Amino acid sequence: MASRFEHQGRLGRRRENSVLPRSGRYVVKVNAEEQAALLRLAAHQNVSVQRVLVESALRPDTSVSRADIQELITALFGLSRQISAVGVNLNQIAKVANATGEVPEDLMAALAGLRGLYFKTEHALDDVASVKGDFL
Repeated sequence: MASRFEHQGRLGRRRENSVLPRSGRYVVKVNAEEQAALLRLAAHQNVSVQRVLVESALRPDTSVSRADIQELITALFGLSRQISAVGVNLNQIAKVANATGEVPEDLMAALAGLRGLYFKTEHALDDVASVKGDFL
């Protein structure tokens, strides 16, 4: 599916409007290889080349890209789905325990899974918290 920028001849999302006017302008000349690399990077991050250049220059930690942040967000959503699945299992175990008065054998495995997901989530949150900058 083509984005609205492809229809307009542009690639990626523009930066949001600034409260202060943007009067500074820089012209950067690049060779064909550099241009291709910038276009690939912009396409990968789904932003304009100008936005890639500004964010790269103003980012305090240049080792973290928008794609890295997206990867972390995807991992967190995956963990959220897994936690939800464990919650469903615990609800089913509780239903059986309430109906029969006995705790099913699955309880210890479900709790171990939940404990593991907790630590994965903590690790992912630490990774997200380590990303700093105004570009988020």
